[in-house]
Amino acid sequence: MASASATAAKATFRALLKRDFASDEAAVSHFRRVLAFPFPAPVPRGLSVNQVSIAGVPCERVAVRRPEMTILHLHGGAFIGGRLRTYRPFAGGLAKRLKAEVLLPDYRLAPEHPFPAAPEDCLAVYRSLLESGVEANKLVVTGDSAGGNLTLVTLQTARDHGIALPRCGVAISPGADVSGRLPSWRENDRRDAMLSYDTIQIMARAYLGEHPRDDPRASPLYGDFTGLPPLLLTVSDQECLRDDAYAVAAKARAQGARVEMLTRPDLPHAWPVLNALIPEAREDLRRMADFIDNPA
Repeated sequence: MASASATAAKATFRALLKRDFASDEAAVSHFRRVLAFPFPAPVPRGLSVNQVSIAGVPCERVAVRRPEMTILHLHGGAFIGGRLRTYRPFAGGLAKRLKAEVLLPDYRLAPEHPFPAAPEDCLAVYRSLLESGVEANKLVVTGDSAGGNLTLVTLQTARDHGIALPRCGVAISPGADVSGRLPSWRENDRRDAMLSYDTIQIMARAYLGEHPRDDPRASPLYGDFTGLPPLLLTVSDQECLRDDAYAVAAKARAQGARVEMLTRPDLPHAWPVLNALIPEAREDLRRMADFIDNPA
């Protein structure tokens, strides 16, 4: 059974996000307003927070004094929104546990900057980190929701371009298939406290327009997982994106990748980033850090 805090968080998200929209534009505008809400985002003591630019992409950096590892976290927000400061408790928790710096790129958003702007920005930041001297075995790529999609796309594209691959990858509730073919989009339409079938379709249209949804750079499930580093995938069984994570795990394992799954019942979409709010997220942040520390 979910904690009282998780139940309250789901009720809040449902009240804020679950509704019918008169138009795609209205949906994008509403989600942006909610995602920009100034939720409490305390930074753990002993960490610095500053703004940097990497490959021309503005980023927020949350770091310990002498980081021994670099984590590139690609934020969620359905490709149309997202507020970096809301990730400070999550980024700070990882930074402290792993003696790391966590970099959060403010990649370009749809519909003003549709596909492939976001994956191009993420790959550019990843490549620049390696070129600046960050060692691949001390570099990790993580992401939640749309950022989980971008995490998998970044790994696949880096491999295809002969770029060194990171220590591991973590995809939190990844939207890995924007085609709408997976059953959980409809099966969990009412159970998911944040997303719905219609909302995901709206955000996919904003991101891709008429671009084919089964392009692996848009839907990494249709890409190749051969040779990728170890992956940790997290998903709640109540999510619309439940089947995205399970389908990625099955395909990646079949193609030789090492995959761990972290699943929970009755928790909100992308719950591990909510470590400032719910105890399950704090527990699973520790499990995530353990995986990153020893992914082999």
